[in-house]
Amino acid sequence: MNQLFVQLGQFLSQYSIRQRIVIFTVAIGFISAIIAMIVWANRPEFELLYSNLEPTSASSIVAELRNEKIPYQLENSGRTIYVPREQVAEMRLKFAKSGFIKDGVTGYEIFENSNMGMTTFMQRVNMRRALEGELTRTINQFPEVAGSRVHLVLPENRLFEEDKKGSASVVLFLKPGYKIDGNQISGIAALVANSVKGIEAENVVILDTKGKLLSEKSRDSGVLGVVGNQWQLQHAVESELQLKVTDIVEGIVGFNNTVVRVTAELNFDQIERTKEAIDPDNVAVVSEERYTENTNSQLDSSNMNAEKVLSNYEIGRTKEKYVSNAGNVKRLTVAVLVNGKYELKEDPETGEPFREYTPRSEQELKQIEALVKSAVGFNENRGDVVEVRNLRFDDTVIQQDDEYYSDLVDRDFWEQLLTRGLIGIGLLLAFFMIKGMLKTNVSQLFLPATAAANRPGLAGASVHDSLPEAAAAAASALGEGSVEEEMSEDVFMKKLSPEARAKLKAQDKMTEEVVKFAQANPEDASMILRTWLMEDTRA
Repeated sequence: MNQLFVQLGQFLSQYSIRQRIVIFTVAIGFISAIIAMIVWANRPEFELLYSNLEPTSASSIVAELRNEKIPYQLENSGRTIYVPREQVAEMRLKFAKSGFIKDGVTGYEIFENSNMGMTTFMQRVNMRRALEGELTRTINQFPEVAGSRVHLVLPENRLFEEDKKGSASVVLFLKPGYKIDGNQISGIAALVANSVKGIEAENVVILDTKGKLLSEKSRDSGVLGVVGNQWQLQHAVESELQLKVTDIVEGIVGFNNTVVRVTAELNFDQIERTKEAIDPDNVAVVSEERYTENTNSQLDSSNMNAEKVLSNYEIGRTKEKYVSNAGNVKRLTVAVLVNGKYELKEDPETGEPFREYTPRSEQELKQIEALVKSAVGFNENRGDVVEVRNLRFDDTVIQQDDEYYSDLVDRDFWEQLLTRGLIGIGLLLAFFMIKGMLKTNVSQLFLPATAAANRPGLAGASVHDSLPEAAAAAASALGEGSVEEEMSEDVFMKKLSPEARAKLKAQDKMTEEVVKFAQANPEDASMILRTWLMEDTRA
């Protein structure tokens, strides 16, 4: 470890203060980025555990998570809890089993721990609480309802007193963005009325969280039941016909190139006719009475017989009763507006593309009109009217929206491109700056010792190295084959200072004298070398 710090100190000592600051900044930034990436990759991914919790349930769950040292996040004022994704299912099952999660509504389970000495009043109160809780649980199952409260007023049965009617109030907490229609309101009222004895549906009041009376709509629809049903039937017929015509026309002119409006006049008159037809040729005897009278005369000893017949006849008749159906189509009016054609052309002067509008021909309009008549069941005797017209649609707003969103997409693209480009340029600049500093330092390390002695940071280099050895080392570090091939001796000497050149010349002269001495006296030279080697070995 000490050797590492020594080498690091020697490496940094070769640079100036500014270069050291840059190296430390880049190193710290690089290490920080690596640490941040590792932390981000290893951080737990949180997922929703429970939302809209009661404060008591939320505090119990948080305490349990702390005891088990499970990380969590709180949102929505502590009513929403997030835990790591891999532990969501396990935690939900555990808290459900432990009883931490409760709906806060008490139903018939209130009688599980009833006391033997409970008074009649307490029994009635518990019964009302149980009914309210069970109704609340049922109403909360509606997909639009986030929560509800039910309040019941139960009548008391007293002796010699007429039966009184009870009442109920229901407050609905709807989910954000959801609405409840009149049929569902009537269904809730019927649910409460049929679940509690003594309460009628009209005595159930339903409100929302803003205090708005919702049950009033259902009552109004009951009073105006016939009118409301007629309007709904007419609207349904018009919508169905309009959808048919739109599908056909859009298949010809394209999407959003047509506007269809249908007005249906329905006949809601109910006619009840009774017809009775008499058939004189068809006669039937209903009843017949016969009277017979016998008379005896003593004078002339004669007998007289008299018979009287009374017959009742019924003439044949036919009765017919006719009741017409309500809601028959009395008259149809269909208006169809279609857009023209657009062709993309190029301006011969500017060369810019533009859209040229071309109206539709009369033949096309007649074909569309014939199809529309067939789709709606056109009846001329009924007075139906079908109008098909061609007009140019105003698409200014659509074009402005397209241009706006196109500019947003282009702006987002260029912003991302500029951001990534700046990051890339910054990385390249940092790379070349560090590379330049390292290259300069490596070049300085392999310069000759006499030249390094005159440069800051190389004062500790040996001055006894020969020129050929230093030049060879520099050539090897820089990837050069030989000094003679890449750099001549004159060019290299010109780059040195006068003092360095004088020292090199003196060293060359000394080297030549040593070589001459060794050539002239080889035995003495070898003896000197053996002496030096023995001294180095002893040292």
